[in-house]
Amino acid sequence: MKFLHTADWQIGKPFQSISDHAKRESLRKQRLDTLIALKSLIEKDKLDFVVVCGDLFDSWTPDAATVSGLCSAVGSLKVPVYAIPGNHDHGGPGCIWEQEFFLREKEQLAPNFHILLKPEPVVLESAVLLPCPLLRRHESEDPTEWLRNEPEGLPEELPRIVLAHGSTQGFSSSGEADSESGINRIELERLPKSSYDYIALGDWHGMKEIAPGAWFCGTSEQDRFAKGDSNQPGHVCIVEIENTGAAPKVTPHKTGTVGWHSPDDFHFTNDDDLETLESQIETFIGQQTNRDLLKVRVHGTLSFTGIESFEKLAESLRARLIRLDLDQDLQIEPSVEELNALTERQDPLIALVAQQLRDSMETDPLARDALRELQLQTRKVEA
Repeated sequence: MKFLHTADWQIGKPFQSISDHAKRESLRKQRLDTLIALKSLIEKDKLDFVVVCGDLFDSWTPDAATVSGLCSAVGSLKVPVYAIPGNHDHGGPGCIWEQEFFLREKEQLAPNFHILLKPEPVVLESAVLLPCPLLRRHESEDPTEWLRNEPEGLPEELPRIVLAHGSTQGFSSSGEADSESGINRIELERLPKSSYDYIALGDWHGMKEIAPGAWFCGTSEQDRFAKGDSNQPGHVCIVEIENTGAAPKVTPHKTGTVGWHSPDDFHFTNDDDLETLESQIETFIGQQTNRDLLKVRVHGTLSFTGIESFEKLAESLRARLIRLDLDQDLQIEPSVEELNALTERQDPLIALVAQQLRDSMETDPLARDALRELQLQTRKVEA
């Protein structure tokens, strides 16, 4: 028996930090395209069904177009899809999962879609699902508490799969190293280990096995700059269970297509380092456009020419990237040739001002910036 474990689709995420409307909408659409692309993986590996561990929508109140888009994507997968609500799309009174429009769209576009709103066993032909849905955004009680005593009357020959959404010791959706909050807290150590064959988790956006047979699968499409090398967002997990009591075989599969890059800080010692920076960025984005986000901090010194080249590079990146998050702390260090070009100009006033600024460079921290501005103004006059 093989199935797909995924979570945290967060369809409809607004991405408000991205100012360009077209790029923002492109990023939102890609999340649906990534789900639709799961069909080829499902067919290739002959998967029996899909489980989604919460946060299918980004909001408790998605608009109609978002609802229809999600239902259409789920319907395209063809195999049964079993999902629980998470904290973003919880299943409380008046929830989207019980609204007439969603139910109608689900029936017409995704008859294979099953949203599990009750903490009770769901017996399938090949497995027993044990859903732990969040019925409120913030649950003070462990959503898996009902499983601490093994449910009675379950077929012994079928593997048992827990579906849950929440934080655990060391992992939370906020990305923090540890979550001390009791909200939506799952205490895995209190579940009888021999009673469940696989624990499918959602909420943390990275992918990791946090206990034997208990996995966070992470997001299918990354939605933030990752913290640390071990985060690994943008994945789903293919889970194979041969028989009850046997350790599950989990195969991560990368699904993310949007690149969220946050390289180490870059230090300029001179203008030659610009080529190194461009080369590093090219390894991330190549020649593609509107497929990547880049967060980078640069510092160091550049000449007038170097600053100009860097500004042109930043202009190109802002056009090519979905988002450029640039933190720069650059100091101007004009070359001797650049200083001579200003102090030896034909215009005596410009030459005099340039020489005075040149003489005060060591004592006045604003002198270099003033020289840069003087250079720019003289070039405008010449143009």
